[in-house]
Order: sequence, then structure tokens, then C-alpha cells
Amino acid sequence: MPNLLRPVALATATLLAACGARQGNAPAPGAVEAPPVVQAPAAPTPPALRLPDDVRPTKYAVVLKMDPKAEAFEGTVDVMLEVAKATDVIWMHGKGLIVKEATLEQGGVTRTLKASSAGEDFLGLTLDAPLAVGGAKLHLAYTGIASERETSGAFRVNEGGDWYIYTQFEPLGARRAFPSFDEPGFKVPWQLTFHVPEGNVAVTNTPQLADEKGADGWHIYRFAPTQPLPSYLIAFGVGPFDFLPARDAGQKQVKTRIITPRGRASEGAWAAKVTPEILERLEGYFGIPYAYEKLDVLAVPLMGGAMENPGLVTFNSQLILAKPEEDEVWRQRAFVNTQVHELAHQWFGDLVTMAWWDDLWLNESFASWMTPRIVEAYQPTWDAPVERVQDRNDALRVDSLVAARYIRQPIQDSGDIQNAFDGITYGKGSAVLSMAEAWLGRDVFQKGIQRYLRAHAGRNATAKDFLDALSAESGKDVAQVMNSFLDQTGAPFITATLLCDGGAPRVALTQQRYVRLGSKAPDAQSWKVPVCVKYPGARGDATACTLMTEAKAEVALPEAKACPAWVFPNADGAGYYRVRLADDTHARLMKSGLKKLSRAERVVLLSDSLALAHAGLMPAADALPLLTGVAEDPDRLVLEAGLDLLDLVSSRLLTPAQDAERARYIRDTFGPRARKLGFKPRAGESEDVRLLRPRLLELAGNEGNDPKLVAEARALADQWLKDHKAVAPDVVGAVLSIAMEHGDAALHAKLMKALGEEQSRHQRQELLGGLVHTLDPRLVKANLELLLDPKQDVRENLWLLMGASRDPRTRDTAVEFLKANFDTLVGTGDKPGLMPEGMGSRLPYMAAGYCDAGKRQEVAAFFEPRVDKVPGSERVLRQVLEIVDQCIALKEAQGASIEAFLSGKRAKAPQATPAPR
Repeated sequence: MPNLLRPVALATATLLAACGARQGNAPAPGAVEAPPVVQAPAAPTPPALRLPDDVRPTKYAVVLKMDPKAEAFEGTVDVMLEVAKATDVIWMHGKGLIVKEATLEQGGVTRTLKASSAGEDFLGLTLDAPLAVGGAKLHLAYTGIASERETSGAFRVNEGGDWYIYTQFEPLGARRAFPSFDEPGFKVPWQLTFHVPEGNVAVTNTPQLADEKGADGWHIYRFAPTQPLPSYLIAFGVGPFDFLPARDAGQKQVKTRIITPRGRASEGAWAAKVTPEILERLEGYFGIPYAYEKLDVLAVPLMGGAMENPGLVTFNSQLILAKPEEDEVWRQRAFVNTQVHELAHQWFGDLVTMAWWDDLWLNESFASWMTPRIVEAYQPTWDAPVERVQDRNDALRVDSLVAARYIRQPIQDSGDIQNAFDGITYGKGSAVLSMAEAWLGRDVFQKGIQRYLRAHAGRNATAKDFLDALSAESGKDVAQVMNSFLDQTGAPFITATLLCDGGAPRVALTQQRYVRLGSKAPDAQSWKVPVCVKYPGARGDATACTLMTEAKAEVALPEAKACPAWVFPNADGAGYYRVRLADDTHARLMKSGLKKLSRAERVVLLSDSLALAHAGLMPAADALPLLTGVAEDPDRLVLEAGLDLLDLVSSRLLTPAQDAERARYIRDTFGPRARKLGFKPRAGESEDVRLLRPRLLELAGNEGNDPKLVAEARALADQWLKDHKAVAPDVVGAVLSIAMEHGDAALHAKLMKALGEEQSRHQRQELLGGLVHTLDPRLVKANLELLLDPKQDVRENLWLLMGASRDPRTRDTAVEFLKANFDTLVGTGDKPGLMPEGMGSRLPYMAAGYCDAGKRQEVAAFFEPRVDKVPGSERVLRQVLEIVDQCIALKEAQGASIEAFLSGKRAKAPQATPAPR
């Protein structure tokens, strides 16, 4: 990161007398009277977190003069204000900005303001006399920095030899680009104008009104005013872009384009095809046309993910662009899923916006929930309903931490805002919405959403507004159910017992909080839980449901004529809870019910089995056979859900001797199928096969050390380095990772040389993905030195650090590098670090793979003194230490069971594995 102009808090200065005066009023004869003590005006005290509500913006006009080749830019902001309360200080947000001029016009009088920066984020504008209540116009002229190390605010990227400026303002980045009231509750119109050098163009949220030639080789682009928007949804780009038109989209036939770096428009063909189709399906669900005047989708190199800016949705370029000969199935699916998410935000987040960051879940949970709902009909072969359940499983794993966030987490500081973008907000929130939809019914849930959107279109709203709309539509108290999940951490753990004691058959339910070994159980908790039990009825499979409001409940099974052969208490996997079946109930399901379960329910069963082992309620040796049983399952999603059980034989839990047994088990279990699939796709094979192939190849090759796969990967890696067409795009990552993990210094040198010469960002990402599998500590250090090289773009190379921390063989090297270079990477005081600022809070995750008390103590000793300097890292550190505690406890409780399982597999393992025919 280059030196940014960071604001420094003004200190109060006092002019001390040069010499003391005599007692009394008169000076001594011949003495020079000391000047009177003068107190300089104190800098105003900044807000603690939120801006005061005495002054609000009603409209912005922003003019930016930007050259992508230069870090510094100039800007002016004119803000129409509504003054609700007399004040002599206007507080705004501004970070890294230098205000050159500040004036305010009110009642025909123009006054000069004194600008002062305070803390990290605030800009105070002081007047000599208080403002009057009413309207006013503020004018600011300033300079800022478009960083080439950040990925928030306005930042620069060199792509293909050209410089570009892009933006990412959510959550706190707009204040880096212009002084503003940078909170979601300030939702007003904006109008932007850009002065850019000839050869560049500017794009933003709204259609272009005019372009004009300016002076000295500059060009002026003027854009239409936006509809009311918060600052975090403003976006722009400047550079020599190319444009790929898509067909006009939606009921209003809005102009739709894919915007790319120069020369890459053709790579956006898939995005251009599917974007209008997705928009139209969303319009059909919401019953409200897309609200904005155009739909541009901008490819942004090095961006993390995508962003829902209305009229200018931004996407990581790797996700949106691909040459046909390099394209992969996973990318096309990932783009569709992400685009559904971003375009769903055009209604949920953009048209109706959260009032404050504690309701971020209203945006992200909803868009995440909406994705499988649209994709299941749009692309039915993609199995979105089953993937939804796997996403639910992932959220439950995150939620097993006592230190996990609430969905609706109170915001105490900026770190809480940064932390809000996690698996709880997205995954848990989405799963809870799915549960509510199943409880209320799809039609009722959809009508409730439409009611909410119609009532609050163009404005801000809260979770209460949303829940009230669902309650009004359904006639049920939705808030009591949802709030029990929104406002506490953790997930229900429901024990189910089938009762057939002479009366009508029924299922007894009890609930408590699910807690893993190693976590300290919090106080007793309960939820309002919709529970649906699937069972065999007289006319086929039936479902009986209840709303569990107390610690205990019973569900009658009215369609069962006698005691049913089995029950499954999470029909369709819709419930956000873990299940434990009483012994006899579990035995019945395993004997008679497995074949009756849907694919989604099988995914739930596999995940709950792992959860029981993590809680010490099922021996690992009883859970692991489920993994062996799905190894040859033709269903990709069921197999992938089963692979999560590998956590029970993670290297973290094993001795070095057991590691060899683990590799043998993985090789024997998955090697035959991986070798049969091979590295070369076959004509006519399904997309599921193409998606499964790299996963199984890496599993058998890297974790199973399969000698045939290793040898073939080494040969293919050499071929790929000479000719990228020699390896199918879907398996390049697997080839390079296996080759490098079993490679040597010579192969490492080849990859490093290729990285230095490669111009394609896509191919550089492939090379970095291979390099991160380096195991030799000396070569790992050589990788990590790239992060300190000023000629390198650290944003591109960060994965070398985070990736090295994921493997127990390289974790110590990565963590020691971080310790030695922490201040350089993160920054100290007013000196910025090399990494993007937001990455600092995530660095404790590098230690999440440790599994012993000594390492835990070292991690705590290093990070605890530093958490106050890195907003958001304190919560991350608490989570990481709990993850380590969970692993230590699991290792102690399940170690003997894991050893028994691996020993049994060793005894049964064949002496040699035949090559595939």
C-alpha cells in the first residue's frame, strides 16, 4: 500500500507565557509584561460511532477529476442540507481526504467553515456562529487518494498495461472517495460528473447525460441524478473500458451491458446471456419491475466477490469473465448464483434499504435465501434445493461457536460493522428464512415479501417492518419465531423419540442448545422452532408439523395406522436445528428409512452425524462408515456432504504415524473412483462429473498420495507450462496443486518464473493456486517474500499467506512470517500497511488450524496485545481460540475411536490397488 494521506486528530494547543509575572497587578519596573495566556480553539469532539441527526443531507452533487495513472484525485461536493437543530459543527465522514475549501450558504449568506479531521473517519466542519434551522447548501473542495493497495473506497488496478479506477463502498468505503454522511439511513439522490483524461471513460449508477471535451486533454462525463440511495450504493469506474451489450432486460426493457477492461468484452458472453434472464425471473417473484434506469455489470480485477450497486453491479473479473477455451462449469454456475444474489438486492437492499448496520441480515440473508429459490426453476439440473441444505449445514458449523455473532448483532463500533459480513449473516440468516418459508408456506411468504417491498419502496426499513409484513400476511406471530433466532447465538439441538406405547403414535421432542466439545455451554437457551416430522403413512410418506415453543413438545402422527417403521424429524432439511434420534428411533431409521429419505434429507443426516461426533455423542468410528458408504455414491451432492466427515480424520487430530494410515484410507476409499475419472474429460459426461472430478483428484492425490495420480499430475503440469491447452480448464487447479505438493525446488522455480512472465490474471491465479501447495519451508518463505516486494500487487498474492496457514505442514512457517512482518503488513500508527486495511481483522484465522494448548497460548499471546489496533479482530480472535479449544477436546475425546477406525481399515486394506482399466 502506498502512503495514504491519513487524517490526524487535531490536538489542543496552549500558548504558555514566556516568563512569569510578579504577584500583584503591576509588572516590575523595567520588566516586559508577559503576554496573556491564550487558549486556542479546541477541536470539536467527534461522534463515538454514528453521526448526530441535527443536520441531514437531502441531495449531493459530486464532481471528480481522476486520472487512473495517478494516485491523487481532486473533487468537489455540493450537499443540500436540512438543519433540524441549531449547531455550529457539521459532522460528516471523510477518510484520507484533505479539504481545501469549505463554505456554506444559508439565507443568501455564504460563510467559511473550518475543516478538521478527527479520529479515523470523521470530518468536523466548524462555523463561527450556529446554523439556523432550515435548508442550507454546503460546498467542499478536496483531494483524495485512489490506492493501489486497497480494495475499498476508490482504488486503482493495472490490468493488461492499462490503469483503472474502481470502487467498493460497502460498508465504510464511500468516505474514502468523498466527504459524505456515510450511513445507510441517509438515503438521498446523488448526481456525479467526472473529468478524465482522453482515452478513458467513466461509468456510474445512472445513464450518461452528456460527454464534452474539456481543457488540456481532459474529457467531461455528466450523469443523471440517482434515485434516493445511501452512500454505500454509489459506484463508479474510470478507465479505457470495453462494452458488450446484452439484450434489453425486464418489464421496462432497460439497457443492459457488460463492461470489461480493454480488449476483453467477448469474455463476458455468458454474463450477457444470463443476466437479463435472471432479472426477469426476479421481477416475476417480486411482482415489482426493476426500479432503475439501466443495468451495467462491471468486471473489477482483484475485487472480492460482487456488489449490488443499482445500475452498476460490480463483479470480480475472474467470476464474470472467461475465454471460451478457459471457461469452467463451476465459474458459470458461480456467476449465475452470485448474479441472482446481487440482482435480488436491487429490491431487498437497494429499493428498500436497511436503516442501520444491525439489520444487514435483511439484505444479505434475503439475497442468499433468494438464490436457490430462483435457480431451482431457472436451472433445475443444478440441484439448488440440495445445495441450500448444504449451505445450512455450513452455517450450523459456524454457529457451533459460543463466540459466533448474532444474526442481528448490536453494533458497538466499526469492527462490528466489518464483522457483520460473515457466515452467520449470509448462511444462518438464509437458513432461518427458509425455515420460516416452509412454516408459513411458499405463497404466503412471497406475498409477505411483496407487501413489505410495496410499503417501503424508496425508503429505509427495519427488521420489525419485515416481520410485521409477514405476520400481517400469514396471520401468525412471525416475530416470536424469527426473533428467537435473530437475537441469540447458537442453534437448537432437538432430541426426538418415537413413542408407540399403546396410544396414538407420536414423536416426543426436547430442545437445548447444541454445543461442541471444547466450548463452554452458555446459559440455558430455547427457541420457537417449527419442526416437521416425516414418516410412512397409510398412503405414502406423510409429514406432521408443530411449532415447538417450550423445552418439550410432542408431534402426533395422524396418518400412521400403527407404529411407523421410521421417522425423520427434519422434513426436506428445512429446519435450522440439529437432531439426535433416541437409540431405538435411530435404529429404526437406519434399518427401514434410509432409502425413503430425499437427497436433501440424506445431506442433513450426514451433517447431523458429524455434529453428534463433534459433541461427543457418537463415536467417530460409528460416524466414519457413513463416509465410506457414500464414496461411490452417484449423487455428487450427497458425496460432497459426506466428505465433511473427513474432519474426523483431520491431520490436526492424528499423530504422524496415523497420518500414513489416514492417507491409506483416503487412497483406498476414493482413489479408484478418482483414477477412473482421470484428468481428461470425456465427451458426453455430465456437468456433475466435471464438477466432482477435480475434488476427487485433489483428495486422492494430495491427501491420499495416490502414486499414479501424482505421476500423471507432474507430467501434465510440465505440459501445461509449455502449452495451456494441454490440460482441460476444469482440472488445471488440481494438476498444479498435486504436482507442487509432491514436487521439488525445480518445479517451484518453473512456476515462479511463469508467474513473473504471465500477463493473464486468470493464469496467474492458476499459478498462485499451485504455488500455495509448496511444502518445503524454504520455498514457502520464498512465496511469502512476494508479499513484501514493492513491485508485486499484494492484493493478488495474499492467498499465498492465507493458503500456507491451512496446511499443518506449512502453518508454522506462515504464522512466523506474519509475526515477523505484522507491522509491515498491517501498519502502525499513521503508517499504512502493505495489505488492504480490512484484511487485518481476519489474520487470526491463520491460527485456526492449531490443535494443542501450547500453540493456543502462543496465538493468544501474540494477537491479544494487537486487537485494539485492528478493528474487528477481537471477535475473530475469540472465535479462533474457541476453534482450537474444540479441536483439543475432540482429539482427547475421540482419539481412541479414530485410531480404532483407521486401524480397522488398515487391517482390511488390500495389499495393492489395481490400476483402473
